[in-house]
Amino acid sequence: MRRLAALTLTAAAALLACTPEPASTVEMRQTVVEVVDQGRAMAIENAMVALVGSVDPDGGLAGITDEVAAGVAMHTPCAVVSRPGAVALRIWFGSKDSPCPYAGIGLSGTMRVVYTRPDGQGLLASIYYEPLRGDSTLLDGFSQLTWAADGSQRLVTEIRVDTSTEREVEIQSDRLLSRVDDALKVEGWRRWQTLMGSWEADLAGLLLGPEELMPFAGLAAVDTPFNHTIVLDFTQEAGGAQVRANGGRRDRLFEVTDEGDVIDIGDG
Repeated sequence: MRRLAALTLTAAAALLACTPEPASTVEMRQTVVEVVDQGRAMAIENAMVALVGSVDPDGGLAGITDEVAAGVAMHTPCAVVSRPGAVALRIWFGSKDSPCPYAGIGLSGTMRVVYTRPDGQGLLASIYYEPLRGDSTLLDGFSQLTWAADGSQRLVTEIRVDTSTEREVEIQSDRLLSRVDDALKVEGWRRWQTLMGSWEADLAGLLLGPEELMPFAGLAAVDTPFNHTIVLDFTQEAGGAQVRANGGRRDRLFEVTDEGDVIDIGDG
């Protein structure tokens, strides 16, 4: 009996030793900070999709390019639009000191878009950031935009981002964009590399309001470089965006200001 009790205690101790510790408050807050930086980059990408991707994908390539050129001139009269090819546009949004506003973002630098049909049917918009700055976030790289039969869009991105927190981040993403009333619905995944290591987020039903940095609904499951999965639940309160984070054992509530500052409110 004593031996059985000893073996039982030994097994219980081994099980507890193998149970991973939950994520710390510091790690949960850093995860929210990472998502805020990702949100700034995604806001620029989403703005470019709205600017050059609001077209009939079944139209002729030259006609689509004409339509987008006219739309850019109307929505961003401060930008300079040139046409390096029949199905290509180059858009200069001005200098960093004199940005061109669009979708609530002060844009500067250059973006180029090329329209093709690689398979002879589906429309592909290849968007190049050469580089493109949105306020204090700089994008360098490219996105590929395609259209589905239901009107949704798929955006595949590979970029380097210089963040407002003075970090350089390498990002790959694949996400589906659709409209729910006045909101943009985002689903898919996003991976990024920082000096801390590799991060990955699965995005489920994120809803973004017009010109908003943070979602007002939806979930993100973030795998951190520290072997934790932190689930973020986004809501919108009167004071601003709120994020409920769970790192394994308890919820922690954070508020994100309009400027992107992350405030730890406490246990949620």
